[in-house]
Amino acid sequence: MLHCQSVYLRAWQESDIPALMSLRNDVALQAMLLARARGSDENKVRLWLAERCSGDDRAFYIIANRTDDAALGYLQLSGMNPIDRNAEIGICLAPAAQGRGIGTEVMEWLIDYSIRDLGLHKLSLRVQADNERAIRCYLKVGFCKCGLYKQHVFIESSWRDVLLMELILAADR
Repeated sequence: MLHCQSVYLRAWQESDIPALMSLRNDVALQAMLLARARGSDENKVRLWLAERCSGDDRAFYIIANRTDDAALGYLQLSGMNPIDRNAEIGICLAPAAQGRGIGTEVMEWLIDYSIRDLGLHKLSLRVQADNERAIRCYLKVGFCKCGLYKQHVFIESSWRDVLLMELILAADR
């Protein structure tokens, strides 16, 4: 377990499947994540988890409530490269967990963890260009805007722009 102030990060467990299924089937939430709801059942969620948790170039954590251990969302790192020392990140929080500072708290923890334990030099992410809440969070913890893919994904019958953001990690943070 990896501890933040109000939540902690842990490996997924069987009791998380219903919450993850709900996140994966939430059309509006998936659109904000630049994804599409997939009509996930329990087996599809398990397959998705197996993919997210396999390989040396990725890490996946459940963001859990300290009070009752309920899954509030997840954090993932992918494409971790030991030579270039970079990784792409993604975070998903259930709508009920948004707007409470949890995303900022998890991102601050991730930055410290990436420096201290993973030895990374840079984190990058992609975010829907009109996801203002997420962009504010990323800017708050030090990410910079570094590019824009215009009309890059087609979700819910419309083209969406994708903002690219990055953070060069400093050991003296």
